[in-house]
Amino acid sequence: MRRPVRGEAFDMSGPSVLWPDTAVPADQLIIDAAAMVDLEIEPILTAILGADEYRLRCWFATPVRHAATVRYRQEVFADLGDDAVRKACDTFARGMRTMRRRIDARDRVQHEHQRSWWQLSAATEYVDAVRRFAEALAVLPLTSRALNQWREFLAGYIDASGFADLTAAVRRTQQALSGVRYSLRIVDRTLEVGPAETIPDYSVTIANLFARFGVGAPRPPRPRSEWDDINHMEEQILDHVAMVHPRAFQQLTEFARAHEHFVDEAVAEFDREIQFYLTYLDFVAHASGTTRAMCLPQLASGDTPVHAEDAFDLALLTRRRPTDTEVVCNDLRLSGPERVLVVTGPNQGGKTTFARAFGQLVYFTALGCPVPARHACLPLADRVFTHFERAEQATDPDGRLGEELLRIRETLAAATADSVIILNESLSSTSSADAVRIGRDVLAQIVARGAIAVWVSFLDELARTGPAAVSMVAATDPDDPARRTFRIERRPADGNAHAVVLAERFGLSYDLVTARIAACE
Repeated sequence: MRRPVRGEAFDMSGPSVLWPDTAVPADQLIIDAAAMVDLEIEPILTAILGADEYRLRCWFATPVRHAATVRYRQEVFADLGDDAVRKACDTFARGMRTMRRRIDARDRVQHEHQRSWWQLSAATEYVDAVRRFAEALAVLPLTSRALNQWREFLAGYIDASGFADLTAAVRRTQQALSGVRYSLRIVDRTLEVGPAETIPDYSVTIANLFARFGVGAPRPPRPRSEWDDINHMEEQILDHVAMVHPRAFQQLTEFARAHEHFVDEAVAEFDREIQFYLTYLDFVAHASGTTRAMCLPQLASGDTPVHAEDAFDLALLTRRRPTDTEVVCNDLRLSGPERVLVVTGPNQGGKTTFARAFGQLVYFTALGCPVPARHACLPLADRVFTHFERAEQATDPDGRLGEELLRIRETLAAATADSVIILNESLSSTSSADAVRIGRDVLAQIVARGAIAVWVSFLDELARTGPAAVSMVAATDPDDPARRTFRIERRPADGNAHAVVLAERFGLSYDLVTARIAACE
């Protein structure tokens, strides 16, 4: 981007730090509302966005499958890993936030001179924030295309005539107001405003005079905040001060009229777009702490193994209390012909959390964000399907199994080689023999399509259906099989999962039997 000569017309269409091209890519990751619920994406987005001051939800709720866009954003996140770059962006964002507060204050008041002053104050904050940011970026070691393009744009913007004229007008008006001096005289029950007079300060003399009567020193006045509104009396004083210094206040009025809309659209859009990164990084710092790592994943393609090390469920962190146990991290890997992770093991052992975490990894990869893992290479999916166990509806004429099979059929009909499918306790509403037979057919169709899947199941047989299926088992403590470790280990299914499910279904689990025995004693 060529910098213009001072006074030359400047292209005001600034570069985006979210999109590598001017057009937003149309190919987006498709994930329906049910999947958002199953993977607990919505609670995570709520924790990230808070009050959503910058209206970022539309971006966080729209993951893309455009590799160039994902890498473009990852570059910005990498730059913001430098403390100096992050500090410069944070400082700029604070300045712009203060500017908006001053504009809000301007719009809240009716007094002409006060409105004009707020206008000048907001413009002052704007030009200072932009200039400081440009100076900071000029010396920072940026590597991302987005921030390098923005640095070039900003350098040209502050050299262009529009910003230079605004800066000069701000400085002239400030200088004119800095010379305003006036005096207040209390005459009977009135205040007289006049030119500044060089008169002695009698405050110390008066305080000493009254000290002999035990009054003591006067209390210091409460420091006045710039955000305090002026009262009716102060408005009248301000009107009289304006009459004493008409030229300065006329200049203030002319400035406010000439620069009512001084914020450049490209600067305002950058201020909003950079919050996509800063807001997410704030969430990461708060949620992950120092014990869990986040990383920018590689994008899996061709025969690249899909893997994640020390992955964890972000949704758990959004509702975790200080007294809760530490969130357990797990590894996963699919390489060569492997396409499906079949997760078995006892209930309440972390299987659903593991499956949900994988879906979150795929989702945040498609946003270009750091993901909850120490290292990862993840697919850029076209769709994410979930099939979690649902309660039977009395109005469903086909029953629970029929509803399950219908949803699975719809998923398989729409899935492609780039899809990710997450199934959780599917087919648990039928007999084990039928579930195994149907499950093998479903798994074969997933493999035939080339999709990647995680299947949480009580059917150990699914983990032994060929090289495409990888067995993962929710581990227990060897010294106390009743205690879950929440570790998901890559090893052959141990045959206990279905037995545990049946025992719990019929009230014969260890905990339930122990409770019954204790109740009978």
